[in-house]
Amino acid sequence: MDRHDFAYLRDSATLQFLDVSLPETVKLKVSQLLSQHVPMTVCRQEGLDAGQVKLAINCLVEGYKYRVACWVAEYDIEQITRPLSLRALLKADLQIFQREILSDFADKLEQRGCEVYVYGSYAYQALTREAYVRPVSDLDVLFYPQHQNDVPEILQLIQQVQAQSSVQLDGEIKIHPDWHVSFNELITVFPAVKQQVIVKGIQRVDMLRLEQLFEGNFEYAHASIS
Repeated sequence: MDRHDFAYLRDSATLQFLDVSLPETVKLKVSQLLSQHVPMTVCRQEGLDAGQVKLAINCLVEGYKYRVACWVAEYDIEQITRPLSLRALLKADLQIFQREILSDFADKLEQRGCEVYVYGSYAYQALTREAYVRPVSDLDVLFYPQHQNDVPEILQLIQQVQAQSSVQLDGEIKIHPDWHVSFNELITVFPAVKQQVIVKGIQRVDMLRLEQLFEGNFEYAHASIS
């Protein structure tokens, strides 16, 4: 289980909403989405009792977008999967700008064995066919490189697609077994191995130097991405 993974709940699942003031209309919308087998998203797991899992879901109610968090019992989760793949998003019936650019981007990542997934507004719009995406919406992307030595080239590809596409990319790359890092932040500091970046794990957030993330593989950390 990792942050941003999809969690599919059993029909009998009981949700404990974290916001006690949540409007009933929003709770009903969440129930409606779950009845349609729309997954929830795995959040950072902190401050929970044993056997509890914290999840969240995005929903639209009367034109407003809500991010609803709750916890459920582990046994109420039927299946956990990775988020929606970029390839699946591109195949969905959505009005995505620069589809060819993003498709070529997906091809190049697949050739390097890098898994790429989408979460956030674009993912939920593809899953529900509701209008989550706004003109200012970023495309939230999650990268799982096969090897650390692929990271510099993947960061180059991200920069290239950022320059070619009007869709702003945001999100994270997993360059360490325990940590996700914002790829935009990583691009800013790479390859300065003494620089610290914010790292996000399944249970906590921390600050680490690049040399700690690359665990001594300095030949990769020193690679240029310009």
